Amino acid sequence: MFCPRCKAEYRPGFIRCSDCDIELVDHLPEEQHNDLENPTNYKNTGPHDFIVVATAYDSIEEGQICSFLQAHGIPARSAREGLRRRVATEPADILVPRDLAETALDLLKRVDRGEFGIDASDT
Repeated sequence: MFCPRCKAEYRPGFIRCSDCDIELVDHLPEEQHNDLENPTNYKNTGPHDFIVVATAYDSIEEGQICSFLQAHGIPARSAREGLRRRVATEPADILVPRDLAETALDLLKRVDRGEFGIDASDT
């Protein structure tokens, strides 16, 4: 059994993905190629294809960083997404597709240098 979202493999007897909370399937569909021009294609990418580019220490900062990166064409998400049991006050890693990580890190460095601003009006 496999999770169609994160591609995790489960032993027989399991029916739902413990991470994605969706029903498992017998076989995974054929892989689709990611199109950098269409970031929505990254929604079905497995978690191993995303890497951490920042850590947010509260939910406001988490939203600001994700929104900033998304506004610059980088599909960013919080590692906390889909983890209902995790406490919102715990730090959250911000993930981006591996092939866009260098661009995301460059943008975040430019924020640190004051070239861009990230504030509540950006979210």
